[in-house]
Amino acid sequence: MNLVNGKPSSSISIFDRGFLYGDSIFETILVINKIPHNLRSHLNRLKKGCKVLKIANLDLSVLCKQIDKALVGEKNCILNINVTRGTAIRRGYNIDNVKNKPNIIITTSKVPKYPKEYTDNGIKTKFSKKNLTENENLSKIKHSNRLEQVLATSELSKNFPELILCDTHNNIIEGISSNIFFIKDRKFYTPIIERSGVEGVMKAFLITLLKKNNYDVIKKYINKKDINNYDAAFFCNSVRLIWNIKSISSTKYKKNNLIKELIKIVNNELS
Repeated sequence: MNLVNGKPSSSISIFDRGFLYGDSIFETILVINKIPHNLRSHLNRLKKGCKVLKIANLDLSVLCKQIDKALVGEKNCILNINVTRGTAIRRGYNIDNVKNKPNIIITTSKVPKYPKEYTDNGIKTKFSKKNLTENENLSKIKHSNRLEQVLATSELSKNFPELILCDTHNNIIEGISSNIFFIKDRKFYTPIIERSGVEGVMKAFLITLLKKNNYDVIKKYINKKDINNYDAAFFCNSVRLIWNIKSISSTKYKKNNLIKELIKIVNNELS
């Protein structure tokens, strides 16, 4: 079901600020057995994004009712939430040039199917030729200005279904549509998200699960030249869950039982 401000629709005004300027935020949520996974965490990041972008007057109780409406009749699906600043009443960037409240666009779609081997055996990946620019004002949140990621997808292929993005200092930040973890001596490492990238909900969920199961998780700067120092690596996001990594360019990783164990823990949580 597609809803715009709670009403069935598949279109918005051409004067919507999200369309005009990317003046909006969004969340992508996996729904399994009618339950939106990590919904509270997604809504918290949505709230944070609104605060950072100064998008005012978002009524979360109204949003939750619209989510419930969109999920009627849905068992397993992808739930997308877009919140824009609203419809512009005159041209220009000024955030006061807005009519009424934010616009809420909610859509549902089928859960995409990926080869099982991506999780079990892993994928080949490499570094994108595109670097992420630094902007500490917009890092961590999921705003709608994702042109760097869009351009990086031109490098994707069947052999490389996900790529690694670095900042301008060659520090690893994330995948195009995912976060990344490394493993060394039964410890998990993940890049610091500070001036570039998105602080993923799935990433936070995995960190909580790992700590709950008595694993050490360390956030640190990981330079692209340091990938040989680790035993294993994997991507994660809210829809794909975990994709094992079997190689990064010429660096190859062996199968790792910790990743296998983590996948089992995540599947148990989802069920």
